[in-house]
Amino acid sequence: MLLEPGDIAACFGRDLTSRVIRLGTLSPFAPPRLRIGPSHVAMICEFQGERIWAESTSLCRTPCLIQGKRVEGAQAHFPVDRIAEYTENGGFVDIYRLTPVNALSQEERRLLSLILLQHFVGAGLHYDIRGAVLSGTRAFQASRLFPGANLEELFCSEMVAAVVMRLNRMNHANPARYNPARLLRELVRTGKYEYVETVGPTC
Repeated sequence: MLLEPGDIAACFGRDLTSRVIRLGTLSPFAPPRLRIGPSHVAMICEFQGERIWAESTSLCRTPCLIQGKRVEGAQAHFPVDRIAEYTENGGFVDIYRLTPVNALSQEERRLLSLILLQHFVGAGLHYDIRGAVLSGTRAFQASRLFPGANLEELFCSEMVAAVVMRLNRMNHANPARYNPARLLRELVRTGKYEYVETVGPTC
């Protein structure tokens, strides 16, 4: 499996929290692989010639490569380590990639890494549990009362959405409105991303 900068890892866990998130955001009218969406998303970038898995989570026990300690929030890891945490526990990871016409330039790849690893991970941004919960609501999520973006705290899909918007591969909007399933459904429906591979068992 050769990951590319800009790839989105859609994580399907088997634990109770993951199942609740997946079932709570299901949609029978979504693209087939995304009717029951992922419980978590991460994004691939580059650091010192290596592919890096950047994410915002409170559930990872592995120390962050950039901060050198276990954190709850924006963090970076080697993809093989994080993928193994899902597959070894019966979960799986789907990889989504920018479609050829939307592929990143070298300059955009550098910008991607700068945003993820310096502005988010390097700054030690905390996990936004409140935003994560609100993004999973349906009626309130679509209302005018929904809170605005706060990029000082990030949940997983909010971070990925903010980066994709900054790279102009997605219309600019409030990234906090996107739970993992909604984010990927929009990116696939609009032709920006496509499914390329699954790692681990899918049933």
